[in-house]
Amino acid sequence: MNEDSPTLEEIIELTRQELTTAQAPDPIRECGRAALLLLPNDPDVCLKLAYQKLHDVPYKDVKTCWRRLYIDASLYQVLKLAEHACERDEVDQVVRLLDMALILTGAPGREELVELWFTALKAALTTTMQEIDINDSGRPLKRQKLSSSSQSSRIPTGFPIDFPEPAPTLQYPIQRTKELSLSAFQKIVSNTEGHTPLIIEGAIQHWPALEERPWNNPGYLLEQTLGGRRLIPVEVGKSYTDEGWGQRIITFREFMETYMLDGFAEPAEPTEETHATYNSNSDTAPPTPKAQKTPTGYLAQHDLFAQIPSLRADISTPDYCYSEPAHSPHLTHIKPVAKLDEPLLNAWFGPAGTISPLHTDPYHNILAQVAGYKYVRLYAPHETRNLHPRSVGESGVDMSNTSQVDLDEAMAVYPDISCWESKRSDDGREEVLDEARSVFEEQFPGFKDAEYVDAILGPGECLYLPVGWWHYIRSLTPSFSVSFWFN
Repeated sequence: MNEDSPTLEEIIELTRQELTTAQAPDPIRECGRAALLLLPNDPDVCLKLAYQKLHDVPYKDVKTCWRRLYIDASLYQVLKLAEHACERDEVDQVVRLLDMALILTGAPGREELVELWFTALKAALTTTMQEIDINDSGRPLKRQKLSSSSQSSRIPTGFPIDFPEPAPTLQYPIQRTKELSLSAFQKIVSNTEGHTPLIIEGAIQHWPALEERPWNNPGYLLEQTLGGRRLIPVEVGKSYTDEGWGQRIITFREFMETYMLDGFAEPAEPTEETHATYNSNSDTAPPTPKAQKTPTGYLAQHDLFAQIPSLRADISTPDYCYSEPAHSPHLTHIKPVAKLDEPLLNAWFGPAGTISPLHTDPYHNILAQVAGYKYVRLYAPHETRNLHPRSVGESGVDMSNTSQVDLDEAMAVYPDISCWESKRSDDGREEVLDEARSVFEEQFPGFKDAEYVDAILGPGECLYLPVGWWHYIRSLTPSFSVSFWFN
């Protein structure tokens, strides 16, 4: 146990002080006198009120006061549970309350306090398990509760890395370089002509996430998430462009057992406590029937490292993210964005078969591959017309950064642009393909002739993805990547 970790008694007292000590100025005051008077005695009502306010308007328009009300109401509920925090059920509820607050609000003004709670819980759970091991006969019931949440399944020492057979074939490989210095990279991006994809080898070999504290080890990831108790937002479905795609908030353990470790562990039984959805009148979702085939689950574009700082300590921001790329005024399909003070980090963690459909981003990107392998295909900005960008949908969401073309369908119709080995077709099959090509060409003229580059990105490698380049990414194995957006 870390000697710097606060005890549960210390964090409880600190939380009481923080909640009862007035801060000036404090945005929570904008919630009104009635809500503030109700908060200490009936946090449940305040939590429901804040939740409603979070969903009344687009998230970017939510006032900070309602986010503050949500986290403070959650902390009051945590205090009620804290006296039983060594019991499994209470620990799970405390973690759920704190993580829901982090995911839904960012916990403004309470970030450090929430992180101290997780540090204290981890220390308390570690101490409890050590005491149980020493005196097994004294507390058999508590051991059963704790172990069922954190130690029960047969966890492999690594994710499977078997490539699909046959493996993808690269038609136009992306250029590679080794151990590129910041000055050399700056020289490349100082001219817009240098804004072309590049794979950099040897740039992140010092990361503990590769070997010392390996993210390819499921046991390590479960340990860093309080035995898998931590909650994460998961995209469910092939990709965000497909019907039936959705988002759920589940425990890290359920994500691992359901989507990452199929065959190694019995999936956790869905419960009301472990399921949640965005944009819903309720924060729970019905369980998926076991008879149905499990859809793909993907922890995608999530700031996991703000939520779980212990994982942030396993990586470092590549120096390339502090370069100054030349401005690209010719990228008319990219909306202007403000200058970033620091790179934006996001985690991408999922099983083989996860897909990011053809799209563009408004920032330069260093995509660092930590575990597993991905196939990437990129199209230059001048091919934008041939990629047929979407427009504003019926719901009012601007999808102009995403192509209408499903690349997997395109590769099935046009074997010449496919990364997969095509089987010989009989005459009947060829007639069907000819008809499909005719329909596809009518819908998406010019796409089959659009120029592209591609690569297989492996552990320890970084892909420089320039702003404005269209990209499609598919996991070939279970995969963990980190993207660093910068401008």
